[in-house]
Amino acid sequence: MKVAILAGEHCMVSGVYGMLDVFSAANYCQNKRYGTGKREAIDCRIVTIDDKPVTGFNGIDIKPTATLASMAVPDVIIVTASVQVVVDCCGDDIELAHKAEIKQWLQSCRAAGTLIASSCTGSFLLASTGMLAGKTATTHWRSAELFRRVFPFIRLDCEQILVDNGGVICAGGSTSYMDLSLYLVEKLLDKDTASDCAKLMVFDPVRQKQSPYGSFKAQKSHEDQAILTAQEWLERHYKQDISMDALAEQVGLGSRTFKRRFKLATGENPITYLQRIRVELAKGKLEKTTDSINKIIWSVGYEDISSFRQLFKRFTGLTPKDYRQKFANVH
Repeated sequence: MKVAILAGEHCMVSGVYGMLDVFSAANYCQNKRYGTGKREAIDCRIVTIDDKPVTGFNGIDIKPTATLASMAVPDVIIVTASVQVVVDCCGDDIELAHKAEIKQWLQSCRAAGTLIASSCTGSFLLASTGMLAGKTATTHWRSAELFRRVFPFIRLDCEQILVDNGGVICAGGSTSYMDLSLYLVEKLLDKDTASDCAKLMVFDPVRQKQSPYGSFKAQKSHEDQAILTAQEWLERHYKQDISMDALAEQVGLGSRTFKRRFKLATGENPITYLQRIRVELAKGKLEKTTDSINKIIWSVGYEDISSFRQLFKRFTGLTPKDYRQKFANVH
């Protein structure tokens, strides 16, 4: 099975060589489990669109281990992440070296039956080829706003680490190459080999959610002054028992108009915006203090402990206790 890892300028070097290591480990594990040479191995090669080395984000040169001509049509192509995603002036594509040639090659291989996958911000390139039209994508959570702006008609689900559309796979997050590699090992070889590989490399099994790693970033790059005033008021008075109708009146808007304009400006309704503020503050206290979980919940404006625990899990994918165990930096 031929796998091509497409390396581009400014890509994450670890994402390229890390996947190469995973597939090599998978071949080793398969040989140990079933016997050397008993099953077809993964033949993984690094390629570049012009067969020349590229410079990764950390300044290290990545040399291709095969030419595109020698690879023929791979069974799988993995598009690696570009750390510097820059939007074209037209606003509906991305800028990168050899963009037209890369898109043509990917489209040609996909038409021939190649499975196309991306890690992290590699989904921007897949989206620009049209392969994600009518499908669901994921990308790094910090790039979600940019992705939605550039590709407004593609459904983006950044809670997910992996999205398999059947023939086109996206993985989100800087280290999602690990999840993607293990997923492909299971898909190309088998589940037992993928499990053996994860244990050998001390990787977690394929993670489901990206949401525990995300941070809520308030959308304030809009020109609705009334809504901006409301946002800032919520951020200062989050502990209070807040009436959204009263807040609407305070900023000079009717209730329905306030809710409509708030959603349009921020992407969230006012209640969800307040909930996200409270959850984000609770996350910080879980990470940085030894306060009891109940005390933290009360401190961000909730009296109903059970209700907040459910809310916290909905936004982060973890309970407050599990979140603290995973991310706390105090003991």
